[in-house]
Amino acid sequence: MDLDNWDLGQFVYNTSLLLLYPTLLLLSLSFLQTVWHLGELVHDTWLGRSRRNTQVGRQLRNLALGDGTSLAGSLATVAECRCQHPHLRRFVRDLLDQLDRGSPATLPARLDHMVAQVEAELARDVNRVRVLVRLGPLLGLAGTLIPLGPGLMALSEGDLSTLSARLVVAFSTTVVGLLVGGFSYVTAMARAHTADLVVSDVELVAEVVCALLGLQQEHRGSQQGARLETEETSP
Repeated sequence: MDLDNWDLGQFVYNTSLLLLYPTLLLLSLSFLQTVWHLGELVHDTWLGRSRRNTQVGRQLRNLALGDGTSLAGSLATVAECRCQHPHLRRFVRDLLDQLDRGSPATLPARLDHMVAQVEAELARDVNRVRVLVRLGPLLGLAGTLIPLGPGLMALSEGDLSTLSARLVVAFSTTVVGLLVGGFSYVTAMARAHTADLVVSDVELVAEVVCALLGLQQEHRGSQQGARLETEETSP
């Protein structure tokens, strides 16, 4: 079958030309998003340095339970500390709300659900960056190949100005696509490392709270038992 009779070649050519501007738009948006992710990476790096240079890391390990309000006070301090990661601060605020709701027996299950939600949010943030690792070079390649068709036609007609303009677009999209892919790869690796640290901090807070509340319940139970024994032995 002769493809020229069906004008399939012309149809594919026109379709590729229609995809040029959407490709350039998506590539520009991907580049802007990559710049935004790099800014978030700088912020996360600053938070990591703050944790190493201050007592922020000890804040999570020194959650203490003295009287009935000391645990809430310690958690409130963590929630208000701007050096802590935003996901951790949000988790602690939700944890403070959960302490006043529901049965204490269901608190471990609710905390596990909250930890799973934090892990899902962090995984979504990492995957959002990982998409650009593949999407950036793909858009760059598409933006490179699409202008070559009109450029070759201009070359056959001797129109060097059109050819040079098309080649500038082609090579520029290649560079931008590679930059998006490279920077996104570095950002994804760093964000995955940060996510692991945040998850470990969230799990630490959840386990410490469950342990402290368990000790509090045991202490109250022992006090009630001692009170009952005193009442039984008293005349």
